Amino acid sequence: MNIDNIISQIKKNCNISDAKFWGEYSICGLLLRLRELYRSEKGLKLCERIPYEEISEWMSERENIWKELQDKELEDIIIGESAYGPFEVSNINKKLEERNLIYGAGYGIRMKPSFFLADLISKRRIDNYEVYIAGKEYARDLADYSAMIQDNTIFARVDTTKLLLWGRFEELKARDPKSPLSYAFSRYGINHDDRISDDIERKISLIALSEIETYIYHELGEAIEGEKLGDEWKELLLDLSGRKAEFFTRGIKDLLADTTDKGMINYIIKNQKEGSLGFYIVFLDGYRKLLFSEIVTAFKKFIDSGDWQFIEDARIEGYKKAKRYAERLLSVRKDFHGKVEVSEYIEKEIIDKIKIVKS
Repeated sequence: MNIDNIISQIKKNCNISDAKFWGEYSICGLLLRLRELYRSEKGLKLCERIPYEEISEWMSERENIWKELQDKELEDIIIGESAYGPFEVSNINKKLEERNLIYGAGYGIRMKPSFFLADLISKRRIDNYEVYIAGKEYARDLADYSAMIQDNTIFARVDTTKLLLWGRFEELKARDPKSPLSYAFSRYGINHDDRISDDIERKISLIALSEIETYIYHELGEAIEGEKLGDEWKELLLDLSGRKAEFFTRGIKDLLADTTDKGMINYIIKNQKEGSLGFYIVFLDGYRKLLFSEIVTAFKKFIDSGDWQFIEDARIEGYKKAKRYAERLLSVRKDFHGKVEVSEYIEKEIIDKIKIVKS
């Protein structure tokens, strides 16, 4: 088995996906993802400085690659004498697990295909789901999901999580020592005035291993709530023509996943993972933050009291709210038949009115 050749094939599909979807990111978001991708491809340590001239040249080269590939279709992965479609994850992994490697593939926001190849750290079952923990990554695209699910398989990515956490550590000095970010890192022994060092990199690697256990339960929640919502929800997402409507709808599903009885927040509460709770608040953004202000209020009360019941009460209320909105969105799809009509209704009659109430 020629591993280098397999890596090259997966990287090509990553580049094809990025070539078609890079415009979906904001300029700031794209530059951040390119920095992460550069660090990953070059095998740089988290604490290593990225030379400006080198990354500028690399970005220019990547732009040229995207221009060449933007009209290409995803290619099969050839392993030995066999060819596999890029989403035949189970069949590909039957071959790769012999070499302690793991391959992941799925669809993200705006249905962007996402792929990675990494060392396999461990494998286990949780309920009816196979869970793979992925380590050092040899191929990846711009998407930076810490965990992803396909069918009954969950992939949790340590390398990607380390990069996300490192980005937050670099923000730490500029934040208030009493901020959720400072709180989250302090639970893992990293303080507001700590400097970049090999020791900090080691600590962040350990944090990543702990945090992916939490992210696994978001994916379990996704699976549980996905079964409840059924195919109608998937069809709703495909029907949406507006970005705001899609992001809002995905935010509802994420909130259901986080707040369901077997989801992420319940896992945090049961295991009293204070650091994970802090990072949940840190990474709460966009429509999830708009919809789930209860958890922010509960977090402040928790900081003062240490009482997990505040978090549990917010979880229950968040789930009820997300469920109401999910039911309303499915009802809207039945009432309106055009893609544009559905998106416009969600944006004007739901999102805009929530913003007015919150303002």
